[in-house]
Amino acid sequence: MSSGALRARRQAGRVKNASGKYVASCAPLKHRQEGEWRDIPVPDFLEHLKYRLPILNERSGIPHRGLARKSSDRAIERLGLAGYTPHDLRHQWATVTLSNGAALHEVSRWIGHRTINTTAASYGHLTLDGRERCRQILESTYRPRADLVAATEEECRADLVLTLAVRAL
Repeated sequence: MSSGALRARRQAGRVKNASGKYVASCAPLKHRQEGEWRDIPVPDFLEHLKYRLPILNERSGIPHRGLARKSSDRAIERLGLAGYTPHDLRHQWATVTLSNGAALHEVSRWIGHRTINTTAASYGHLTLDGRERCRQILESTYRPRADLVAATEEECRADLVLTLAVRAL
C-alpha cells in the first residue's frame, strides 16, 4: 500500500487439487491476467493492513487452509465489525463510496468489475442523479459568493435605513 491505495495483485480462493480435495490457493485477480493488479483507495488509518495480509509459501500458495479467512476474521473483529464477511465489507465499501458521490465508473474499476454495467446493476440506485449532483456542485461553488452578496445587500439596507433616519432628523 502506498499513497492511500492498497494494490491488489492476487486473491485467495479454493481450487481442487489432484486428489479432488479443495485447498486454499492464491490466484490472479478475477478478470485479470497474472501480473496485473488494481489499486483500491483506502483511508490512512488502515495503513497497517499491508502488514496483516496472509503470508504466502514459496509456491505463492497459502501455507494452510483457512489462513486468509482467519486473518480477515481477526481484522474484522479488531475493527469492531464482527458478523461481517470480507464480501460484506466489499459491498459496504461500494455502497459508502457511491452514496457519498464517488463516480460509478471509478468504483467499478476499483471494485474490479469487468464492466460498468455490472456495477450499475448492483449499485446504480445509490448514485446521485445528474440534477442533484449539478445542484451540489453549483451550491458549493457559488454559495460563498452568494453569502457575500447577501451580506452586502443587508449592509446596503442598513445604510439606507440609517440615511433615512438621519434625514428625518
